[in-house]
Amino acid sequence: MTLAVECLSRRPKRSLVALTIATGAAASLFLGSVYADTGLPSLVPQQVSGETARAAHSGPGPLFFARLLPAPATLSDGAWDMPQPGQARWRLLVQSPGAKSLSLELARFSGAPDAHLYLRHPLTDVTQGPYTLDDVNADGTMSTAMVFGDQAIIEVLLPASQRADLVLDIEGVMHGHRDIRKIQENFGESQSCNIDVACPQGDAWRQQIRSVVGLTFRVGTEGAFCTGNLTNNTRQDGAPLVLTAHHCLLRANNAGTVVAYWNFEREACGAGAPRDLTESDNGAILLSTQSASDHTLIRLQDRPPATVNAFFTGWDATGDSVSDGASIHHPSGDVKKISLFTTPLRKDQVTIEGQTVDAWVVRWTQGTTEQGSSGAGIWNNEGRMVGVLFGGGASCADRNASDFYGRMEGAWLGEQTRDSQLCIHLAPDGADTLRLDGLEPMDATPTSGGDTAAALTNCGLADSSDNSGGGDGGGSWWAPALLFGAWWRRRSTCRGASTSA
Repeated sequence: MTLAVECLSRRPKRSLVALTIATGAAASLFLGSVYADTGLPSLVPQQVSGETARAAHSGPGPLFFARLLPAPATLSDGAWDMPQPGQARWRLLVQSPGAKSLSLELARFSGAPDAHLYLRHPLTDVTQGPYTLDDVNADGTMSTAMVFGDQAIIEVLLPASQRADLVLDIEGVMHGHRDIRKIQENFGESQSCNIDVACPQGDAWRQQIRSVVGLTFRVGTEGAFCTGNLTNNTRQDGAPLVLTAHHCLLRANNAGTVVAYWNFEREACGAGAPRDLTESDNGAILLSTQSASDHTLIRLQDRPPATVNAFFTGWDATGDSVSDGASIHHPSGDVKKISLFTTPLRKDQVTIEGQTVDAWVVRWTQGTTEQGSSGAGIWNNEGRMVGVLFGGGASCADRNASDFYGRMEGAWLGEQTRDSQLCIHLAPDGADTLRLDGLEPMDATPTSGGDTAAALTNCGLADSSDNSGGGDGGGSWWAPALLFGAWWRRRSTCRGASTSA
């Protein structure tokens, strides 16, 4: 839940992997797991020294749960067959002893337009996919969702006529060293005072709950987890915009590795199995990020499918007072939880580990937050999001400690640049508003329009000469006021604040 310095992505060396051709019998040499006797060629990444160093890390940054193990492989390393006439199938068994979860990092997936890629657990029916060429990032890379355990089968199904066209280059395997599977089964990782969203405390927030999503992504060679929020825009077009925290370390160079997991929550209050993690979307681009408001806005590659029933949450960037409300999040990567406050939020400027943020200060009446909750939204009593989680000292053991949320008020205009603000992305049609209600997915009306002249003016991205004050929505009264407010806050003296675990 606390912040960290930025880590730049580095490609690992290809020499750190052992690629072996093995039968199921050979695979059984790895103790501690029961391996399926698939008879498939086997890809075994080398276990890099220090891979679990951050498994229990409680310092700055997102929740780190995995490590990238280089495992370069191509189609020549797997096995082909024809499960039915006219259909070709390629498979490769991945084995990474001791892994709690596995996912793939692909350097290239191209060529065959009707190819479908799956990641399957060989002993269960858990399957991620199908992934198609439409799921590939612009640079040709792709990250998959995870399966639990230390083995998985990569499978590609395609028309036999397209076999010669398929290109598949595997860069590596994301080896989960944190037991996210245990979090699902035993619900023991997040603190005891956290409240399942299925409990009565969540009844007034059912729409907002449906907007909250778990985000995994790659930071250098590590797999990271934060909370995000599917966010509405004034076009009401269902654009898949997700707001999270700047300190989560999502940047332009790793946004393509994002996997968004929907509806990871319990079926009943304090009981019942959680919904699995097979409802996911992969790939994103960075739209804007700013340290001073601790916000990052990304656009997912695809709109959530109708089966997910995700809600596009509303927001309020006025900075008006907030008397009571809620935050919804994934503490320690656990199933979705809700925290409530009844003491009015107050504004302050908070510094944690060198990052200074214009923040809302909150004390919880029920629940708390943890690492993994970072980026979670906080909503006012009208159901509009007013900020995202930055850090704090709140815990079940310290009910008097505060948490801090970067304010949307400061993020709205950012530094008067497109890549530092929310305004041009959440109000691209020039709507002269700082408030917006949420949107049900069936009510979205997709558009393909660009930014309007009024939007550029309202968001401080156009010269005053571009706006004559006519009736096109330009000449917003709030843009100069917010710019002055941002300048004034920069003159204030920062105060220190304790970090949370």
